[in-house]
Amino acid sequence: MSRFSLPFRSCLFTLSNIVSIHCTAAGKPYRLHARSYAFIAVTEGSGSAVIDGRHHRVVKGSCFLLSPNTLFNASAGKTSELRMYELSFHAMPTEAGTGRNDSSKDDQLSFTPHGELNAKPFGKVAGMLEELYRHRSPQDELAQFKQHLRLQELLYELYRSNYSPNDQLQSREAVRRSIDSLHRMDAAAINIEVLAKQANIGTRQYAHLFKQLTGRSPLDYITELRLNEAKKQLLTSNESLQEIAQSTGFKDVYYFSRRFKQMVGQPPRQYVRNKRQTLRVVALYYANVLLSIGVKPIAANLTWWGGSVFLKEMEKGIVDIGSAPSLETVSQLEPDLIIMNDNSDTDYASMSKVAPTVILPYEGRRNIFEDTQIIGELINKPNAAGELKLRFERRAAAVREKLNGIVSRQTTAVIVRFESGGRRFSVFGDNYGRGGWPIYRGLQLGIPEPVQRHVIDSGLQIMQAMPLEELPKYAGNADYLFVADEGEGIEYVEDNPIWQRLPAVERGRVHVLEKASFSYFDPISIEGQLELLAQLLMERPGYKALSRI
Repeated sequence: MSRFSLPFRSCLFTLSNIVSIHCTAAGKPYRLHARSYAFIAVTEGSGSAVIDGRHHRVVKGSCFLLSPNTLFNASAGKTSELRMYELSFHAMPTEAGTGRNDSSKDDQLSFTPHGELNAKPFGKVAGMLEELYRHRSPQDELAQFKQHLRLQELLYELYRSNYSPNDQLQSREAVRRSIDSLHRMDAAAINIEVLAKQANIGTRQYAHLFKQLTGRSPLDYITELRLNEAKKQLLTSNESLQEIAQSTGFKDVYYFSRRFKQMVGQPPRQYVRNKRQTLRVVALYYANVLLSIGVKPIAANLTWWGGSVFLKEMEKGIVDIGSAPSLETVSQLEPDLIIMNDNSDTDYASMSKVAPTVILPYEGRRNIFEDTQIIGELINKPNAAGELKLRFERRAAAVREKLNGIVSRQTTAVIVRFESGGRRFSVFGDNYGRGGWPIYRGLQLGIPEPVQRHVIDSGLQIMQAMPLEELPKYAGNADYLFVADEGEGIEYVEDNPIWQRLPAVERGRVHVLEKASFSYFDPISIEGQLELLAQLLMERPGYKALSRI
């Protein structure tokens, strides 16, 4: 039975690219996020490789086949250089047509690579790769076709080399499979006897083959897996050392601390202190909260959440990775921690390959300072949320005093946003940005009953895309109306009788909340919004001179 299967009857294999890689002992590791199938062959030197968290020892002749979306890191040894070829190719279903070159089909195939391959005689494989590399830029169709044939010959040779493994190769394959299973097992349940039994070989032979494949003894490899899990828990939880030691498979906290210091170079508590002081955070969400507590992420989704006028200076130097960053982009940043919310939960498994990843799900009943408290505890700033909350409350009290006689707790307000050319609207609660927190919690303006019941008490915090005909239900009794202008402002509704008959409109108590000032919801932005709201409310009312900040 072959461990490398080529569905040659149903697939067409096409060359994408081939590059030569050179790693030095003093240089940075080579990092690859495979977007299609990739074949890696070491042609010179020795070192180590990590494939989706699995360690491999690499020497001349080591060959790996990577499936799409695999992370591959390679480093030269301390006294060696490392030279490799990286060949990427696509496997296209023939029924899709040979004229397409769509790598999105790759992960739908039954062709499943299994990591390290047998490639003997390696001289033959290396010669084929050299030919492919030498002709990597074919100038005409005939040369392109010849290059295509070279790829098929290489794949045939790899298929042949792995088609009928002997007993030794079968044992190596069994050990490889057990190494794969290591990364899916509970760290506390792993031991060499269980792994050798899985591979159906003796423990001595298992340990020998294990070290050949990984360059490490099973004990050291298992210990590193346990310590990696412990590092993640140390950085992303507040559990005691005793609890972390127990959950990661160490017999007691003293042995855990001793092994941790031996392999990491510092005791667990010191590791956490040092790491949190220089923590490299990638924030797919909550970047503004991090900035508010004095932690500058190395990268964030500024495409969606950047641009607050109150944080503009702080955002300088942060890499904008957009709303859907690639695994390769994040990996190259070498983060210590990745923070996201459940909008990105489908990316959790892939991001976890790069660094410890924490999901803080959106919860409409958890307020901004509670979010800040959770994140502060995560990065060793447990007092930051309390300090920011106290500062906000003091500022809010001062603003309320300034507005005494203009508004009171009996004054009601509604926050809306217009959509679909003014045909629809959304209404916001007190815990969803758009000035909700400073208006309702800071200035303590009253909340109309429909907003309280449908928007806030429900935990939704936003009711979206409602027909304009329902606007009086939410804003009909409000003293003030705040319009969040995010592209569609009052001009879309000002001629509509539904809008014109609202009491707040008739009395000239309508204020526009500009996006750059009021869309953002973090401790620093909501504090700044208090002062802007005071300016709005202290202006003389009058719809003709509509207020804008």
